[in-house]
Amino acid sequence: MKKQYRQIIGAVLILVTVLCGCRGAAIDKKAEEGKEKRYNPKVVGVSLADKSIYLTRVAEAMEKAAQNEGMEVIFKYAGWDAEEQKHQIEEFIEQGVGSIIIAPVNSKAALIPLKKAKEANIPVINVNMKVDGISSEYIQAYVGASSSEEGEKAAELMIELLGAEGGKIGIVEGSPGSDPQIYRTQAFSDTLEPYSSIQIVGVGNGAWNRTKAKLVTMDLIRETPDIKGIYCHDSEMAMGAIEALTDMGKIGQVKVIGIAEDEEYMDALEAGKLAGIITQPPEYEGKYSIYCALWKIQGKKLIPWYKDPIQVLTQENISTYREKW
Repeated sequence: MKKQYRQIIGAVLILVTVLCGCRGAAIDKKAEEGKEKRYNPKVVGVSLADKSIYLTRVAEAMEKAAQNEGMEVIFKYAGWDAEEQKHQIEEFIEQGVGSIIIAPVNSKAALIPLKKAKEANIPVINVNMKVDGISSEYIQAYVGASSSEEGEKAAELMIELLGAEGGKIGIVEGSPGSDPQIYRTQAFSDTLEPYSSIQIVGVGNGAWNRTKAKLVTMDLIRETPDIKGIYCHDSEMAMGAIEALTDMGKIGQVKVIGIAEDEEYMDALEAGKLAGIITQPPEYEGKYSIYCALWKIQGKKLIPWYKDPIQVLTQENISTYREKW
């Protein structure tokens, strides 16, 4: 009797175990289905460092390319707040977007959310401003210019503009910690190092903002009234420098160089207010970042760097450039 009782109990336990296993498998399957349902390969989450004029043009190019490819783009702007950008990327992961595009607030701050994106198997494309070497392990491709190359070309142009006489120059930088802020200054300074006749007498933070750049330029000129050249990390800040020079009665006396072309900036170059522009086409960055997101989802192999085609614009070649622009 006891033996029979034990057999019945054993059978019941086996049945319970089987039922629990089936239920667990059903729950796991349901959770997996839910996860698959949330994943939408045609949706791209875009976190841009700020809603600057340049990045707005990048976003417009993204939107146009996405529409042509039947993709949806969700835009978020971090306002130069690294913590805000971290939250934005985490929200994209939670929403189950198919891919993420990031123009980072600074080169190092995105490491943790980039790791989370990789854990969630969501590919990340880096655009416009590079992440640092460690963070780059978690991105699929970078779309943008070489900040070092831009700095070198700006320095070579400044050397040509100032001639053998040389002179004192100032630098108006972008926001601290970003790839362009670091390498556009470093490469510029390194290229000028052999030229003892050219001295960098001041560096100020224009924060990619025209008004702030104007104030920085005014400070540079007050400190060094005989300044001969001003190198700005972008052309929007260069326009601020021009406003400062105009207000201080020095327009035409100081050579101003900016980076990135737009109608207003090219007008200023043709008018002789700007001395030169290093091009950086936002349309290229916008469309190729979307293409990279799409290609990755389609299983295509990406190259590590889709590099902006850049060139130096001066009064001598601006008309020809605009005809093809």
